[in-house]
Amino acid sequence: MKLNIKKLGLWFFLYYIVTDVLRAILEADSFSKAFQYNTQPKIVALTISVGFVFFLYSLSSYLIFFKWHHKKPFWQNIVFIFFAGLLIVGIRYFIEEIAFRSLFGFGNYRKGISLLYYFLDNFYYVFQYCALGIIFYFWQYSKYKDERNNQLIMENQRMELDLLRSQTNPHFLFNTLNNIYALVHKDSNKALGAIEKLSLLLRYSLYKTNTVVALEDEISQIKNFIDLESIRHKEPPNLKLNIDGITKNVRLPQFLLLPFVENAFKHGKLHSKNQPISIRLKITNSNLSYIVTNEIEEKKKDKVGGLGLDNLKKRLDLLYPNTNVFLSKSENALFTAQLEIPLQ
Repeated sequence: MKLNIKKLGLWFFLYYIVTDVLRAILEADSFSKAFQYNTQPKIVALTISVGFVFFLYSLSSYLIFFKWHHKKPFWQNIVFIFFAGLLIVGIRYFIEEIAFRSLFGFGNYRKGISLLYYFLDNFYYVFQYCALGIIFYFWQYSKYKDERNNQLIMENQRMELDLLRSQTNPHFLFNTLNNIYALVHKDSNKALGAIEKLSLLLRYSLYKTNTVVALEDEISQIKNFIDLESIRHKEPPNLKLNIDGITKNVRLPQFLLLPFVENAFKHGKLHSKNQPISIRLKITNSNLSYIVTNEIEEKKKDKVGGLGLDNLKKRLDLLYPNTNVFLSKSENALFTAQLEIPLQ
């Protein structure tokens, strides 16, 4: 979400004109008297000065929530606003009761007024205009969340479509079904297991529509995918899967981990003796860490990383704004994709 001080200024201007300037005109005996009074240089100067100070109230509360809404408790932000209001009241006192009186011979309050009364009287306006800044912030934040959610829905749909295409494309299905067909004659039990794994993977892609799933479900689909890819080759891929930590009761967005493994199978050397495909998942109390490493297969000319990981990065920025770590790099013929996200 971006700062929008211009729109806040427009909100403030309209509110200030209606509640202070127009109200003063409407409460006057006649429009002509109100016009004569409000066009005096002294009143014009005070109106501008008051408007500037009142805008500072709104701006300070808006900036405090913008910076610390998700970092500090609500009550701490209110305390910050209280002290900011005190400071701005002091600024107003200096402008109107010291500078104006010294330069022009007039102020906004009667001469000799006590500082206690001045500060107490001004806190009515502090409350009023700070509330305007807070309301504007939460209005903007609500719009931002709606836009982000809509964008996230679109990205989820795109990710699901990309995954569906990768898993239901003719090359994948025909190779898998041909291997299952061959297994029927050689080892019917293995063929039944392969059919079950293919069914589970397709069901997960086609019919599992929850946006958040159990981590154990995602891990199961990773294993199904590995098993199905493995039957396509005479020798099973050289692969290490390491899961560290308690996965039970952990939930995360669907299709968040599987694209890493797909990318490794698509671009990696599956039977490398020196560097097996490495899949490492670590769960702590507050964090999920996930690293997939593979040796790059030079014969596979597609862009290493691919569109899938590019789309995944966009999705992560929507799901975990400013809290996700996503890194991918190619170095010494090795490709590494790393993900860290907070656990809800």
